[in-house]
Amino acid sequence: MRLSHVLRLTAARISLLIVIGLPVPLAAQAVLVGRSISDSTGDPIPGVEVVIEKLKSRVESDREGRFVLAGIPWGVQTAVIRKIGFRPVRLRLIVAADDTLRTDIRLEHTVVELPPVEVTASTVPPGMEDFARRRLAGFRRFIDAKQLRQADHRRLSDLLTGVNGVRSVSRGLRTYLVSSRSNCPLAVWLDGIQIFSPGLRRTPPDINDFSTYQLEAVEIYSGPAETPAELSGVGAGCGAIALWTRRG
Repeated sequence: MRLSHVLRLTAARISLLIVIGLPVPLAAQAVLVGRSISDSTGDPIPGVEVVIEKLKSRVESDREGRFVLAGIPWGVQTAVIRKIGFRPVRLRLIVAADDTLRTDIRLEHTVVELPPVEVTASTVPPGMEDFARRRLAGFRRFIDAKQLRQADHRRLSDLLTGVNGVRSVSRGLRTYLVSSRSNCPLAVWLDGIQIFSPGLRRTPPDINDFSTYQLEAVEIYSGPAETPAELSGVGAGCGAIALWTRRG
């Protein structure tokens, strides 16, 4: 019998809910929805206990193996899934959205007590781990997927108007972002790759070439003091904007 467990995680809607210029809302919470099933047969397992360790919150799976556990705050949490006669699973939850985590937990039947299997679930879209880490660390300003979907028909420069420390400049048909402090263009990153650096004396890309509909999230840093080290490459002394395209 194999000892590894397959965790399938799908998010009904991936979003990184952060209000521009404000800290993470204290009321933001996620919901864990899943099924407990047999690792060998795939049959549902009723009466499985699901516990969030720090919160002491608990539910049990129904006769179809389903469970719903609400009120999970943002950050890193640990859930323990257990039932007598099965090897327990310790589920590490990385919650970066007030969204729904959907997962199947495969439990291995055992006649002896074994240490828990450790797995991880996350609301973070694949490839956006750096974004989530900075968001959870409290770095500056973010625009999440929910805000972007509400602005699908707006230009990105219009959406960013009013962000403290940043303003848009239009020259001809091109619009780009500059730091209000130094009046120099922001470095531009796309999916973790720097595509523009003012230090190289190139023309900034038109910010409106990036459709709000095509973006998953945006990070905005208006000066060097607030720009994370990994985004402070060549020419980032004016600040930086990091764009993340939609996943799926």
